[in-house]
Amino acid sequence: MKDEKTIMKERCDLLGSGFSVVFWGIAVIEVLLLISGIWLAFQPATEFSAILTDTPAGVQGIIRFSGLKDGFMAELLSEMTFDPGILNEAAGQMPKYVYLADHFSNVAVGIGVVFFLWYLKEIFRNIKRFETPFIKENSRAIFGMGVALMVILAAKENLFALLTFIKGVGTQGLYDIIDFYWIVPGSVFFCLSAVFEYGRVLQQESDETL
Repeated sequence: MKDEKTIMKERCDLLGSGFSVVFWGIAVIEVLLLISGIWLAFQPATEFSAILTDTPAGVQGIIRFSGLKDGFMAELLSEMTFDPGILNEAAGQMPKYVYLADHFSNVAVGIGVVFFLWYLKEIFRNIKRFETPFIKENSRAIFGMGVALMVILAAKENLFALLTFIKGVGTQGLYDIIDFYWIVPGSVFFCLSAVFEYGRVLQQESDETL
């Protein structure tokens, strides 16, 4: 019969393998999105068009890219829809900028997710290698997860709004954009990193005593 330590080790191995698969899958997608974004940046502005509709909640926007005619990438990149109240009428004059601002904002979020998953899979890899979670590498990985989470939340909530504010095509003012709530979730990971580091020190002292 397996002891509790063996069972936990097998569970960590399984979780580590699962997160590795997810990491590589999302990493490949992000590379493709980054490459497509760079390619889109070099396309003529005439390939982009905007359809703006006034609604009671504000301007609803659709930005279209006509540079791809058929295929999976055409379906993925041909159109972006923006909820009412995000863009203003000036967005109709700069559809390419709005399109790229949204695209690269999403890429920034995805990059944060990739780093978060990287650190997460490394934690389980280290547990498998050292047979304990309380090591300096894991403390650093948890700290890195906190930074990655802050990047994800900041990019998701603030980056597109900031880029549209700079060009005057968004409805949010600067004081609406500046929102530091994303610091709180990241701080939780920073505290957890300190707890793991403290556990590592205690474990080292215990091992030296024995």
